[in-house]
Amino acid sequence: MLAATGLLFVAREARRGASLSPGSRAPDFRLPVLAGGEQELAALRGRLVLVNFWATWCPPCVAELPSLERLHRSLGPEGLVVLGVSVDEDESALRRFVREHGLTFPMLRDPGGRGTAAAYGIGGYPETLIVGPDGVVLESYRGPAQWDTPGALAHLRGRLASLSASPTR
Repeated sequence: MLAATGLLFVAREARRGASLSPGSRAPDFRLPVLAGGEQELAALRGRLVLVNFWATWCPPCVAELPSLERLHRSLGPEGLVVLGVSVDEDESALRRFVREHGLTFPMLRDPGGRGTAAAYGIGGYPETLIVGPDGVVLESYRGPAQWDTPGALAHLRGRLASLSASPTR
């Protein structure tokens, strides 16, 4: 029952005003990674990617981050890529926040949301997209979700299993 409730929460949030609909091609991006270097979405083709747009000044975003971290730790070893895209302007404040909250998944920077967030048509935070191995949006969510419930984990494991069973991988 708890697993079903968790998945229902995530499903309820799906497509509630999100910008890109499932079936849309996710615009490619190349963003600086807080830890150094750059990350390009196209470099992750062949992988299941969760892209979460957020900000430190957004209370629902902050509340959602611990579940994204637990998701990253649980399903990262199984092949899920979790990317945070922060729209914060102040890099030093973002660095401090990430360190203080023990976030280990890749944190990308899109200051002010004027680049990638704008290209994705992000209208509010948090907003999350699940991008398939071919670069197509599989799911989109507006608002916070609990990403590490048994139901959400089972759903994403199912997505990962379908990738490994696919002859194109």
